[in-house]
Amino acid sequence: MEPLSHHRIFSSEDVDESSQFAARIWERNRTRITEGHYGLRWNRLEFGRVSLDYVQHDCTVDLRAEGPLSDRFRYFLHDEGWMAHRIGRRRCFLSRADNVVVHSPGMELQSTLGPARFLLVGLEGGFVRHAMEQRFSKVPQYLDWVDELPRSPNLQSLRSFSTWLVTEIDSPGSLLADAGEARRHAERLLLSLFVECLAEAVPHPGESIKDTSLTQVRKAQAWIDANLHEPVGVEEMAGAVGVGIRSLQFSFKRVLGCSPRAYLLRRRLEVARQQLLSAGEEASVTSVATTLGFFELGRFSARYRQHFGESPSATLARSHRRRWEES
Repeated sequence: MEPLSHHRIFSSEDVDESSQFAARIWERNRTRITEGHYGLRWNRLEFGRVSLDYVQHDCTVDLRAEGPLSDRFRYFLHDEGWMAHRIGRRRCFLSRADNVVVHSPGMELQSTLGPARFLLVGLEGGFVRHAMEQRFSKVPQYLDWVDELPRSPNLQSLRSFSTWLVTEIDSPGSLLADAGEARRHAERLLLSLFVECLAEAVPHPGESIKDTSLTQVRKAQAWIDANLHEPVGVEEMAGAVGVGIRSLQFSFKRVLGCSPRAYLLRRRLEVARQQLLSAGEEASVTSVATTLGFFELGRFSARYRQHFGESPSATLARSHRRRWEES
């Protein structure tokens, strides 16, 4: 099924009409057909600090943004086709199905877009910059180095979650279909994954922020326990403690032998088990998992079984059986 098929906002075979539409939804631009018959179809969903766009384009055009790009980071995930991105006067990159190219705020962009189908994900510029400043005390100007993301397990996770997200949103009965807690968790995870990938692309590690103490790690643990049901990431943890992300990660590794993210995952699994063990008749594994930020139920079940030696459904069934026996 076509991604975001329930969120079609534009379809046209007129290049001028499409250019005017793109000026409202993307950037002001000039578009010139160089080959083929023009056609553009655009699906879009916005929530919080994230926009999800699925674009289908039928011919080859030269496209130029009129002025610097607006305050959003955007990355391209191609299903088919290609796009050449000329950034300023110095660099040119080709996005296609086997890589991920990023646009940063303020860049001057010219491009050639061929027949293509791709997911375009936009992230609020202020959030990304804040998260990067938490990670590094000094970040090079984004215009000088943001382009193609390095291949890594983090990039694969970003690609997989982005693809799953746009499919899940249109699934019947999905908790992501409506605005609410599930979407807030999904937004936060997407933003965190993107920042992880962006951090891997920084041309130098920057100036490390000083290490935290054991007291600061304990403070982070208390804050995590108070915010387990919120869509939080390592950036918020570090901000709550008042330290840099790398310092917090180092301290967790030294004190607890794991990363802040792994500790958060473990605590959420522990709370999920507590809730399943005390669940009423109306509770389900899905409702417990999603309120704690677990959306891929197969992965949640696998992690739960690895941690506790039984499936979450078995825990819930045991809870219901005990309640029945006591009644």
